[in-house]
Amino acid sequence: MVNSIYQHYSQDDQDFLDKSMELLQRVENQYSYETTAFLNPHQVNILKNLSKQYDVQVFASSDYFPSEFAKVLIAPSYYQLELEDFDVVLLEITYASKFYKVTHSQIMGTLLHQLGIERRTFGDIIVVDDRAQVFVDRRLEEYFITNVSKIAKVPVRLRRVDFRDQLQDSPATKTTDVLVSSLRLDKLVATVFKLSRSQAVELIMGKQVKQNYRTIDNPSQQLSLGDLISVRKYGRFKILTENGFSKNGKHKLTVELLPSK
Repeated sequence: MVNSIYQHYSQDDQDFLDKSMELLQRVENQYSYETTAFLNPHQVNILKNLSKQYDVQVFASSDYFPSEFAKVLIAPSYYQLELEDFDVVLLEITYASKFYKVTHSQIMGTLLHQLGIERRTFGDIIVVDDRAQVFVDRRLEEYFITNVSKIAKVPVRLRRVDFRDQLQDSPATKTTDVLVSSLRLDKLVATVFKLSRSQAVELIMGKQVKQNYRTIDNPSQQLSLGDLISVRKYGRFKILTENGFSKNGKHKLTVELLPSK
């Protein structure tokens, strides 16, 4: 069964697949629930698909608290969901917004570099106007509150807020139609962000580009419908539809432009 599962995913997913199957098997055998760290949507989908082979239930926190990254709860078939079991809390980042402004990237940089913690210990960072919030693992709540006192030299304070007070982030997205000679990664990156092909190749080879949350350093990587491409400092796009070919044989695509995360 394992080999047949591997063939549906890339080699980069193999380690996550192994850990996921081990986790699913453990829950099935021990009849007790377990929660993961924060996962990206690609990983959440892998877990949901794998769970169909086991006698378990799978719940994603993003289905209850709107977010991109989510913690996943795997439980026996008889389990009744309690939202507290996700071990997720929402922290508000308060600061003197009359005098300062903090950005998504500044918050991310502080959490990753100043605290030295792993990305999987916190979820979405939400910034709307002069307010900011972040989803964190409840087991690290006090650590975040105690140790995050400044973001980009701006004094801040963290406090827990109710999920009902979650900021509603409505990211500005737009769709656009593009023409490309092939579905190669470098071609799409260059076309969507109006770069030269050599610039696109340099970004890809410099590990600045991700496909479905995985770093890709192969410019000739072939893309498919639904793929999410992230380019550091430029933004993100998703391939929505393929609309046939132009008169000179180019692919006609509709892509959605998304803000960076």
